[in-house]
Amino acid sequence: MPIVDGLDPEGSIWHYIAITLREQREQRNLSGNKLAQRIGCDRSYVSRVENGRIHLSRAYAEKIDALWETRFAWLVKLAEASDGGDWFTGLVEHEERATHHRMWEALIIPGLFQTEAYARAALAAGLAADIESALERRLARQRAVWERPNPPHVSAIIYWPILEQPVGGLGVMREQLARLLELGDSPNVTVRVLERSVGAHVGMDGSFTLLSFDGRDIAFATAPERGRLIVVPTDVQQFQVRYDRIANLAANRSASRALIEQAMENYR
Repeated sequence: MPIVDGLDPEGSIWHYIAITLREQREQRNLSGNKLAQRIGCDRSYVSRVENGRIHLSRAYAEKIDALWETRFAWLVKLAEASDGGDWFTGLVEHEERATHHRMWEALIIPGLFQTEAYARAALAAGLAADIESALERRLARQRAVWERPNPPHVSAIIYWPILEQPVGGLGVMREQLARLLELGDSPNVTVRVLERSVGAHVGMDGSFTLLSFDGRDIAFATAPERGRLIVVPTDVQQFQVRYDRIANLAANRSASRALIEQAMENYR
């Protein structure tokens, strides 16, 4: 992929779009002026996009997709969400479409698995200013995934301290762990635990999710205040490798179930 000076495709979706547009145009032996004519824009527009001076608009991205059967409009939508700080909108949309969710969670029961009581207690700890609105968004995310006609396959690996961290009291935790077991019994869901005995591991860097759809993967890395969507293939691959390394260390499905059942006994 040709790299333009000053552009960082690994750090910016907009830069990735600019570089990819140039690459796709050159593969088709088109000049910038020829492409501009075909999509009906100013002669300098394509050059300015490819040099990172302006952002590709969604309208022109859709015209390019129609010409080349590419996915520039999708990338523009991701970039707009990321720039506006609205990474959550992008995450929710892709959760709804994904056919496979792979998640590593180091701190808290994954949002898609949370009971209403557990979610409310977690949000009340300071994770949201408007608890009820945030709770409704979380429950809506769950409905969009679990109540689909063809629910996705979901593979979750959780870190052992999550089972021992009481959130919302004994009853809330017991209900939450029972929910984990219930979902884990579904043929399309796998819940595994990374045990204390594993010691240091690559998952200590933080929680993340991999979502698969339309023949591609994206990643979402959790961070305080704001998460990060990752769409550049080389960056996504790093999360895929990290997930595989964590999965190789996690207890198997039946052993993980036994660990969750054992943890439930502490919340009587």
